[in-house]
Amino acid sequence: MTFDIFQVDWITVDIIIIILLILLLICVKVLKEIYRWRFFFSNVSTIRKVDNLLDINNQFSSISIKKCTLTASNVFQQEDIIKPTIVLIKRYRKLMMLKALTEAFCTSGYNVISLRLKISNKNLMERLISDIEKELQQTFPSIIMFYNQDINLLSQNYNVIDFTKKVLPLNLLLKDYHCSNIILINPRLNYYNLKLFLTLLTDSNKNSKLITIFSEKLNPFFKNKKVKKILHNKETFKYTKYTIIQKSKSTFKYYETLLLSVIFRYIEKQ
Repeated sequence: MTFDIFQVDWITVDIIIIILLILLLICVKVLKEIYRWRFFFSNVSTIRKVDNLLDINNQFSSISIKKCTLTASNVFQQEDIIKPTIVLIKRYRKLMMLKALTEAFCTSGYNVISLRLKISNKNLMERLISDIEKELQQTFPSIIMFYNQDINLLSQNYNVIDFTKKVLPLNLLLKDYHCSNIILINPRLNYYNLKLFLTLLTDSNKNSKLITIFSEKLNPFFKNKKVKKILHNKETFKYTKYTIIQKSKSTFKYYETLLLSVIFRYIEKQ
């Protein structure tokens, strides 16, 4: 029995080949996205310690610490180089970029506390915002004190870097002597966040510690128009420091090094 090439359904074959090629391209894209990040710290002197901090959580009613990780470097501890502690507030979704930034901070001699906070939406009402402000003001010094119980590992002075996109009521931290900077990374300026953000700006004009870093684009196609509209109000940003990273998207993908350099510039100016 001979094979008749003309009886083959070439349309079906072509469709199968196209589908396989599309799947291959998707797999390559996923692999590129995953393996552009290291899963472990390459700096062997970097140590990590994960704690639940139940005793501190019991002190608060409006907020809770879901996870706390201290990342430090043995090398700089031995050399007794004291730099301000960096407090990273992160989102629920795991961001590999934050791991890379954390390693970069530690390599430069900073100790990093990574926090995942939970504030229930029902507590984000005007009558309870003042309570959240007070608890947030107490949270970071309490965590530093917890790690300094046995040995003075962390500096009492600290910088807060907020990656959550929500604008938290951090107003009281602007008055905290030990808080050097509050850096908001690309806050999402929807109706509610915008109200808190403008309140923060007003308070920061009295004590300029607030820094905001924006991406130029919200996604690959649309620019961050709300940001530009707000920044045009020169009176509002009169005493506030901000940076727009050109061409970057909201995730700062492929602009992580530039983001890191901007953060370093602000922190080391203090």
